[in-house]
Amino acid sequence: MITKISVLFLGILFVGCHDRSNQNNDRILHINHIVDLTHTLTPDFPYIPVKNMTYPFQLIPMATLKENGVAANSWKIHEHLGTHTDAPNHFIENQKSLDQIALEDLIVPVVVIDISDKASKNRDAELTVDDIKTFESQYGKIPDHSCVMMYSGWEAHLKDPMFVGLDSQQVKHYPGFSSAAIQFLLTQRSIAGIGVDDLSIDPGIDEKYTGHKMLFAAGKWAVECVANLSNIPKTGATIIVGAPKVGKATGGFSRIIAVW
Repeated sequence: MITKISVLFLGILFVGCHDRSNQNNDRILHINHIVDLTHTLTPDFPYIPVKNMTYPFQLIPMATLKENGVAANSWKIHEHLGTHTDAPNHFIENQKSLDQIALEDLIVPVVVIDISDKASKNRDAELTVDDIKTFESQYGKIPDHSCVMMYSGWEAHLKDPMFVGLDSQQVKHYPGFSSAAIQFLLTQRSIAGIGVDDLSIDPGIDEKYTGHKMLFAAGKWAVECVANLSNIPKTGATIIVGAPKVGKATGGFSRIIAVW
């Protein structure tokens, strides 16, 4: 927790993100709370297994203080490892790459829809349109230009096989957004992006990545493997997505924080 910190730089960016709705013209953002939504990336961090394509993260020493007087490492990594951002070009040709996502689209209000109860009973649970409407009946309409996060409680399984959830047929099982919910958010609400606390915005059983394709065709972004969503309020926080600025990238490991 940070007590009564006023950050001018973030305040300017924050206003830029909210000018569209004319909510608050104060150029100072007062941050009383800050939560890291990023998992530490290590070689044992789980990932979606794709034969001859995906692999675990590796940290490889390239210089040491003892031998070289300086310490440095190289990384063996693919773009969709750990807490990361997906860019629209991940599935859609000629859509925005990671470096082309506008800064004001990466600093936005965040809401958290909790489906952990049904996910605890059904590992293929989906965040549905009814879940969105139930959320809004309690917390009000999802703000314009916001990020909608699904909280399933799945990070509790980060260190066990259930996080990927492979069955005997190598089919994955973990919660995600229903395609109808994504369509609703795209057509009936005005969102910047969506996020989940597990491996994919699509349920694990969806091998066609239907939700990804719908979301990215609309030019929106997604964040996956997000940490600590239970530690931020359901509404009222702002998310800051530190997506790496790599030309033509389809995604990348990201430092994500929430402030309010």
